[in-house]
Amino acid sequence: MAAAALLALPIITAYDVTLRYIFHAPTVWATEISIYLLQFAVFMTPGALLASGHHLRVTFWIENRTGMTRRIAEIATTLAVLPYAGILIWYGTAYAVRAFDRGMLAPTLLETPLWFIYAMVPIGGVLLILGVILRCYLLAKGKELDGNRIDVESNI
Repeated sequence: MAAAALLALPIITAYDVTLRYIFHAPTVWATEISIYLLQFAVFMTPGALLASGHHLRVTFWIENRTGMTRRIAEIATTLAVLPYAGILIWYGTAYAVRAFDRGMLAPTLLETPLWFIYAMVPIGGVLLILGVILRCYLLAKGKELDGNRIDVESNI
């Protein structure tokens, strides 16, 4: 779904630019929807990326390890994500609940309820925790998401 959101972004932008500069009739929704699609892609994908081993990370310390030491290092660095996910959940939930309680709307013509937008932050945190759990499980079993064995014996 995040890939679809990222695919829609340039299409919406091109549509808006065309209307704005060729027909002098810009849309009222394109910028706001583009922001929400980008926010969706940013917060909904890190859990899946982490679980599959494709999340952005610093690997200089891990790459020099082999065998069980490497597997433990991979698990330790994966678990280091948990405090950040907790912060996303804690503060994201606080913002979303506050926006819901106050009936806050985006100050735009679409008047999107902000609780809906803010809720992407704690949901992303939960998905990140699920990614941590799945990644640690796979590392403990010595497997990747695709079922292949993790090569912990060689320096990659």
